[in-house]
Amino acid sequence: MAVLLLFFLALHFSRSISTLAQFLPAIQLRESGCGGAVVSVMDYGAAGDGRRYDTWAIQAAIDECAAMGGGRVLFPAGRDYLTATVVLRSRVVLEVEKGARILGGTREEDYPADAARWYVVLAENVTGAGITGGGEINGQGEAFVVRRDPRKNVMVSWNRTGACLGDECRPRLVGFIDSKDVRIWDITLNQTAYWW
Repeated sequence: MAVLLLFFLALHFSRSISTLAQFLPAIQLRESGCGGAVVSVMDYGAAGDGRRYDTWAIQAAIDECAAMGGGRVLFPAGRDYLTATVVLRSRVVLEVEKGARILGGTREEDYPADAARWYVVLAENVTGAGITGGGEINGQGEAFVVRRDPRKNVMVSWNRTGACLGDECRPRLVGFIDSKDVRIWDITLNQTAYWW
């Protein structure tokens, strides 16, 4: 009798759930913190020649992708994308294809006034963002060497301007500040001018 009662309860419960399900919104599973949009920086005017700055095109692609609810910003292979600091948004993943490079600018004006935010890619207070694709983010660190020392490379750069003191006046590559649910995978971080 108890088994028969459990069977009828289970049958009733499963019917109630299926009836209830038609009134509830579908639950979407997250994909690595990004939605379905894919935008290419080339569609926003990036030159990808490593000489002209692509900052505006990259930032426009990131902002548009975020406005569409998130997705991937594509950096097509075979190109070098020179940039000043770009700001990553929530639910946006940079997809730097294998054979593509994001090159950090080497001028002080390429970075924010606040030295704590001197990053090539800066994400602050974001959720569900990331970087992937098999490509490279390159800080062009060699350009920051002012003098060499046999004990170590001494890379002193922007302290002459008074923006900071000592040997710490160089930008980093990627910064996630006060952010959560971020992922960095399948990407090479190379030639950082300072610590990561």
